[in-house]
Amino acid sequence: MVTTDARAGQISVVDDPFDEKRLSGGHHGDMPFMIRRADPSEWEAYRSIRLRSLFDEPDAYESDYETEAGLGPDRWKRRLADAATFLAFDDDHAVIGTATGIWTGDDDTVLVVGMYVAPLARGRGCARQMLDAIAHLASSLQRKRLVLGVADSNTRAARLYRWYGFVDTGRRRQLHRDSDITEIELAFPLPTEQATEDRR
Repeated sequence: MVTTDARAGQISVVDDPFDEKRLSGGHHGDMPFMIRRADPSEWEAYRSIRLRSLFDEPDAYESDYETEAGLGPDRWKRRLADAATFLAFDDDHAVIGTATGIWTGDDDTVLVVGMYVAPLARGRGCARQMLDAIAHLASSLQRKRLVLGVADSNTRAARLYRWYGFVDTGRRRQLHRDSDITEIELAFPLPTEQATEDRR
């Protein structure tokens, strides 16, 4: 697992990329999370959590573990340079979540992709905080809505998004890599920048 010290910016690599030990420190209830935008120098930390997401939740994403495990450092760095990727850190400074905002050709819309929270950190506000970070950035750039896709079988994630305020657009599509998986499109109308702050 690649971990990043959120305060010092130091990256260390641990042998097992899916080691749960750093997440099992006996936390109860809400965890204190640090959410911040990743830069290209943190590509190893991002790669680790991204591959973990593809390994843990293979039906939730258009891509797959085998494809992305073969990508070189330059591809990972370019991803971080070309989009707004946020990393979530627990109080041990381990990376336990990620989400990315992508600017589209539609000046009003930001796509939210690659949302993932490690299992032992779920249900404690991490996904909401990452959505807040993307919404805050998008609002500051005068974007009007967030859009994302969620597999129709992923009821847990869909419930979270609807609780946050996303609504069904009526659009559906089959994933290219697996036509048996149907993705539902949801949209969230962005509040003013001040209202976004008030949600925090």
